[in-house]
Amino acid sequence: MSASAVRTYEATDPLPDEYRQLLYKVLKVAADTETSLLFRETDWLKAIIDLAPTPEDRQRIARLYAEELHHGLLFYKIWQDLGVTPSVEDYRHTREVYFAATPLETWTDVALLNTLTDRVGLYQYRNMGGCSYLPLARIVPKIEKDELGHTGMGYVHLRAICETPAGKADAQRLLVKWYPVALDMFGRSASKREEAYLRWGLKKQGNEEMRQAYIREVRPLLEGLGLQVPGEKLNRKFL
Repeated sequence: MSASAVRTYEATDPLPDEYRQLLYKVLKVAADTETSLLFRETDWLKAIIDLAPTPEDRQRIARLYAEELHHGLLFYKIWQDLGVTPSVEDYRHTREVYFAATPLETWTDVALLNTLTDRVGLYQYRNMGGCSYLPLARIVPKIEKDELGHTGMGYVHLRAICETPAGKADAQRLLVKWYPVALDMFGRSASKREEAYLRWGLKKQGNEEMRQAYIREVRPLLEGLGLQVPGEKLNRKFL
């Protein structure tokens, strides 16, 4: 199926079985990712807010995660179009999301989390832009705009941290933890579903293509702060 021949679908249209299963996976992963920080047994969000150094930072970070929760609810709502009614358990017990299981110890952790992982989200949602499932295509631009703001805020915080030698040293130490996590968030390079996502028009690029574009963008941003970027295979779990 060529790109020009990809059919679009509305919520009321009958969906081919393969398409429905792929769409279910896209929506569930997106919803779990956006809400995973907020429904963990340990209060991750409270930990993040407590690490914020000023009242203004606390307010901004709380607003950021309120937006993330709203994104998750949007994805769950579209999920209902597939005949699934999410329960309280769906919200509370999402799949274990790799980046959300990474320990947070300092405000530098939070800055790197937002700088790096929210930028991955930005890439993922851009990859869904104009996708063949129109209810999803309609919400993506707003979510993309929010993620751009989130990663921008993280970079502002990281830049301020790197203005002191001690802060830069802490950022360098923790970059070795967060950079591999961000690269892994794109998924395996040889994903079994990748060809089907592209063929059905649910995504435009494969995992490794996105990952390499991300590396080309992020490397100069980090080096501009005086940080040394780790090798792209260091501490990776999903190659």
